[in-house]
Amino acid sequence: MMEKKIQQFIAIFFLAVIMVNFFNPNIDSVLASQPEGQINIVYFYINPCASCDEEGEFIKLFNALVGEDKDDVKVNIVMYNVFHASGEKLAQEYFEKYDVPEEKRIYPILFINNEFISGSTAIREELRDAFLQEKNKIAIDPVVNREDIQTTILYFYVETCKDCEGVSEILDSIKEQYPVEFENEGVNTYVKVKKFNIGEPESLQLVKKYFEVYDVPEKDQSVPIIFIGDTYLSGIGVIRQELIQKIKGGEGIGTIDLSMETGNDIYPSVSLDGYHITGVLMAGLVNGLNPCSLSMLLFFLSLLVAKGKNVLKMGFAFCLGKFLAYLLLGTLFFNIFIKFQAAWFSTVVKAIILIVVFFIIVMNLGDYYSAKHEKYDKIRLQLPAILRKYNHNWIKKLSSIENGRLLFTGCFVLGIVISIGEFLCTGQIYLATILYVMRNSSTFNLHAFSYFILYALAFITPLLIVTCVIYKGREVFDVSDVIRERMPIIKLINAVLFFIFGLAVILWF
Repeated sequence: MMEKKIQQFIAIFFLAVIMVNFFNPNIDSVLASQPEGQINIVYFYINPCASCDEEGEFIKLFNALVGEDKDDVKVNIVMYNVFHASGEKLAQEYFEKYDVPEEKRIYPILFINNEFISGSTAIREELRDAFLQEKNKIAIDPVVNREDIQTTILYFYVETCKDCEGVSEILDSIKEQYPVEFENEGVNTYVKVKKFNIGEPESLQLVKKYFEVYDVPEKDQSVPIIFIGDTYLSGIGVIRQELIQKIKGGEGIGTIDLSMETGNDIYPSVSLDGYHITGVLMAGLVNGLNPCSLSMLLFFLSLLVAKGKNVLKMGFAFCLGKFLAYLLLGTLFFNIFIKFQAAWFSTVVKAIILIVVFFIIVMNLGDYYSAKHEKYDKIRLQLPAILRKYNHNWIKKLSSIENGRLLFTGCFVLGIVISIGEFLCTGQIYLATILYVMRNSSTFNLHAFSYFILYALAFITPLLIVTCVIYKGREVFDVSDVIRERMPIIKLINAVLFFIFGLAVILWF
């Protein structure tokens, strides 16, 4: 029995050691991934800011300092954020390995092969010279085992793209090795393909860095796209025509591989940018104040009050139904939009959005004028009369139900039905928000879904507040009068919000 426990303890111990080494980078694993005959740069920086792009800034600095001198040598750049425990631990191992003095152990610091440069000023002043020295060493001491020279292909795609599926088939058909001429010698190059789904936030940020490093024009910034050597191939036609030629020409041997930097965060998480959160929440709150939505809620609550029903409980069920409906509608439209990945889609959508935005701004300003002069029958951005009548009939039928549980379920379902019907009135801002989210996540994932949850919560917040106010004793008609008085400012806010959105589409979409 004791022997069995000892065996179990040993097994658990070794398993723990394996897991620690797997999830935490160490200097041995990093050095093992850096073959001889190339310039290896390990860059340590400290960055607690989620919206700051320290890695992108270093790439800009590296390209500005080194320029074309990097074109004829293979460069491997790896970056680690020492604000994270794994990065700090690895930095300490490098300090010990290369005997870095205490006064030089400052960030940022980079290790270029067996040398180090510490501090921002020193990096700017010394990086180019250090790079050229290492390049000269490689020229004097030729690559060992030239038959193992590797061609690296970096491929970016999305799952819903038909052209991407075609490129994946092309990549699957590539041979493991090809004979090439490299520095006047006949060698074999082993092909390594790295695939990145830009639906994942880290891969999306990575492809944006490659767009910048390779100076990719906007017309070619779409998937499928491949980076090989010092160039890129955008679109299935170009990839099918030129990829094999570039492999056989040895052009892929010098591919700059920045993908290792995405491994800095060992435990991936969903990070939502604060600026984006604010925009989504504000859009949801403004849309929740839409008179179309509030008028239906007030009519519903007025009938509940008249018939002595539990306003708070049934109003909560109604709002919960609306929350679920908007969550599902956001998911549905997002997945419809992302299926269109053709190069022309972005231009066409941009034109359509700007036209729609223009008309909505004009109509909101017209409604502002009508509401300001109490000409409520002239308001145009509202549900059609036939649809309002249809919703009122459903609400009347539901309020006559006596069974408490059945009424609660009915209120929940009614919230869903009313939301789908009133989407003609409230959907403009939501569709704009969906397109806004697409700029940060090109496939449906937890990152995108989190935005829709935030929007739906913000949307029902005004409805919940109104429900609580009426439950506490405020007359329904008093609340209705307050909303009616605020209608001009609500319409004006809608117009301003769409104007801002139109500017964002022009500048960034």
